[in-house]
Amino acid sequence: MITGNGYLNLPDGRGADVSYQFSSEYDDQRAGYLFFETEEFDDGLFGHRMRLDCDDGTTVLVVVVSRSDRHLAVAGRMIPAEEALAA
Repeated sequence: MITGNGYLNLPDGRGADVSYQFSSEYDDQRAGYLFFETEEFDDGLFGHRMRLDCDDGTTVLVVVVSRSDRHLAVAGRMIPAEEALAA
């Protein structure tokens, strides 16, 4: 289990501080949960690919699989540091 904190960059330019919990760690792929108050944001924002900047320096591109008022279930992949800097 991989846990930590990060910043979720939303498609409208805003973002949210999140706690994450990834239960799957296969190669560069991740699956798990982002914990934050999702009801503060329009549901339409979660229909796009988003970038999670983790406090440990990794970046994960995620898509939402499921949501509730307090978390998003996501799947995604880590991107190399040089690709993250260019994005």
